[in-house]
Amino acid sequence: MDFSNPSLWQLVYLQSFAGDYFGTLQLPIPPFETPALTESAIRVKISTVPARPSWSWAGNMSQVIDAGNVQGVIQKYSLDLSEDRVLILEPFSPYILRFGLAKWLPQATISIFGYTG
Repeated sequence: MDFSNPSLWQLVYLQSFAGDYFGTLQLPIPPFETPALTESAIRVKISTVPARPSWSWAGNMSQVIDAGNVQGVIQKYSLDLSEDRVLILEPFSPYILRFGLAKWLPQATISIFGYTG
C-alpha cells in the first residue's frame, strides 16, 4: 500500500462546524457523526482557524457499527490538530465515525479521504 501517493486518495467527507455563542460565552461544538462510510483505510485531518500555538489536540473519533438495533463502538482514536492521520479501520462496512472535538475550538473543518489504491 502506497499511502504517500496523493492520487490514491479520494475525498469522502468534508464538513465545517462552528461553536455557538450564548451572549459572549462560546459554547463547544457538539458531538457529531458522519454519514455511513465503507473505506477500510482513511486519512483524517481536523483544522481550525485561528489556531493558537498551544493547541495540539483536536478531539476524539470513534468507529461505530450498527449491530442490529444497537450501535457499537469498536475502535477509538485521539486526533491532533492540523495533522493528517492515516488509519486502518476494523473491517466492518458500513460504519460511521463519531467525533467529539476539543471544547476550546471555535471552528473546525474535518476532511476524510478514503484510500483507493
